[in-house]
Amino acid sequence: MFAAPPGSIKGNVYCDRDQNGVCDCEEGGLKGIPIQIFTGHCGGTPLRTVATDEKGNFTFARFDPGTYFVMVDIDYVCGGRVPTNANCQEVQLVDGETVNLPAFGYSEFGQ
Repeated sequence: MFAAPPGSIKGNVYCDRDQNGVCDCEEGGLKGIPIQIFTGHCGGTPLRTVATDEKGNFTFARFDPGTYFVMVDIDYVCGGRVPTNANCQEVQLVDGETVNLPAFGYSEFGQ
């Protein structure tokens, strides 16, 4: 019997300047944002934490098939930015699949 090949989860965090919950072309990604992945629900002890790159992209690579929850670190949200769409996203990962999540949008500081 063969083990199921691992999969990956990819996403983006962007500055939602117009606060419409949609990543528009002119809205840039946010660098260095901690993203966490969990099993069961968002919160608790994450399985892994990664940071976004200079374009706001992140990847959780080499995960077994299953249900995962991905969220932006709550400390970042409490730092003055407000989410403009879901802060926690559920992912169903199957054998060898790469899932591209909808982008996480955040308002600018103080908005």
